Amino acid sequence: MKRNRIILIILWIMSLVGISFFGGTVSYGFFAAVTLVPIVSFIYLILVFLRFKIYQRMNSRHVVADELSDFYITLQNEDYFAFTSVRMNFYSRFSALEGVDDSAEYELMPRTGIKRDTKLLCRYRGEYEAGVKEVVIRDFLNLFSFTYRNPEPFRVTVLPKIVVLDSVGTIDESLGVMADTYNATGEPDVVVREYQPGDDARMIHWRASAGKGKLLVRQTVGIEKQGISIAMEPGRYSEDPGIYLPLENKICEMVIALTMYYLNARTPVSVFSYQDELSADAVRDTDGFNAFYSRVSKYRFEQMQDKQGKMAALLSESSAVINSKILIMVLYDISPETENLIRSLGQSGVFILVYIINASHEKDFTSLDLPRCMIHVIAPDADLREVL
Repeated sequence: MKRNRIILIILWIMSLVGISFFGGTVSYGFFAAVTLVPIVSFIYLILVFLRFKIYQRMNSRHVVADELSDFYITLQNEDYFAFTSVRMNFYSRFSALEGVDDSAEYELMPRTGIKRDTKLLCRYRGEYEAGVKEVVIRDFLNLFSFTYRNPEPFRVTVLPKIVVLDSVGTIDESLGVMADTYNATGEPDVVVREYQPGDDARMIHWRASAGKGKLLVRQTVGIEKQGISIAMEPGRYSEDPGIYLPLENKICEMVIALTMYYLNARTPVSVFSYQDELSADAVRDTDGFNAFYSRVSKYRFEQMQDKQGKMAALLSESSAVINSKILIMVLYDISPETENLIRSLGQSGVFILVYIINASHEKDFTSLDLPRCMIHVIAPDADLREVL
């Protein structure tokens, strides 16, 4: 493009020299032609900009995070002149298109179109634009190019991914550590019971058994099939989608995965969330899970001060939480009000597991010294099957 412009400038200077020193019809005709070329090229670009059409289509505007969905792009020339060079730039921050090259240039003959069948991959739960972001058009002499934003962007609603967990090692390990700590205080009956024929020998709690003089086994989560509560982060801590979308996506993904895990273990779960008020989803069966999943998919994380504190205050008054055997909290951070909640529940005999979703958290949570509480920090891009 730069070379063509230089050539055009040289020719235009030569035409000026010609009419200055020689004159005549040929010199003036050559000058007029060279002068009109960039004007015609620019008018051509304006026509292409006004008349060129892009159509984007999906089978559904609702897709699932990290799953490929069919995506169709059609470039259409509905006029009687050719479009010499059309190139597309795609949204790439939160999504990706497979099967298309953003460096490819397309030439469209009059009354023709080009269709591209691709696959769209959206990385995070939420609602944002995907597909063609910008269009780059170029004139027939490669003198000018014009980049403009797609006037009809394609907006998708991305649902959170459902991760099926076969086991949750962090929960088993945390409960074991907390049980050992609690048993050391002389109250092993809270988390162990007397051995019965048929019990798994690996679940025998030898320290508690030695203290009582009889075999005791640690109660595994789910035997009582009740008392599991999960609370999810209510607030948004940034205005940058590049920061809050990965965090919110992982929070929702994790809450759903843990709920599905307990549902498959036939253990009822109560999931607490807070928007304008504290809400609880009681997940007991598939229908309950479907309603809960729909709710989480539409959940709005709002940027409000002390929203986590307000949720913690309401949780401290909830009989369902107070009577829980385990409270699992999936948060971005631990507020002072949440600390007070954990201390209060710990004194009431509730075990608390806190998952902090944050890649670069500098806070030392081990220094909090919260009773009957284990804290795990998980990166937003982590695979739950590996970290849990």
